[in-house]
Amino acid sequence: MGLFARSRHREINTLTCLVMGLKGWKTTVELHNDAFVSGLITDVDAKMNIEMTDARYTDGNGKMVRLDNFHVMGRKIRYVHIPDLIDIMDLIQKRVTVSGPRHKMSKKGHIAQKRTEQTLKRYRREREELSRAQGERLNQ
Repeated sequence: MGLFARSRHREINTLTCLVMGLKGWKTTVELHNDAFVSGLITDVDAKMNIEMTDARYTDGNGKMVRLDNFHVMGRKIRYVHIPDLIDIMDLIQKRVTVSGPRHKMSKKGHIAQKRTEQTLKRYRREREELSRAQGERLNQ
């Protein structure tokens, strides 16, 4: 498996694709050392290393520092806050679907994509059933 295939496999089969979809959004990243960084995400790689601009770093004691650029290693991240305006399932769907020709993808890639599409369909169906049940409760 080549380097690109390995990183693409990691992106598709983990929630890294969700963080990759946050490029261009302002958000907060909490770190393992009880610090957090708020800023604009400019780049994310397959290992979830995040590059941010116009960042505010706040340490565990509450001391804040403004930085033009900030890099967070993926293994140091505890949480990534997702803005309320983002539809998570649409974001994952856009990141996972292949835009190029399907014949360039390996057999494992086809299997992973099919599994992801099935999961997304199941999630949408469950979400529709939940909203329908909530609507019925409100009408009663």
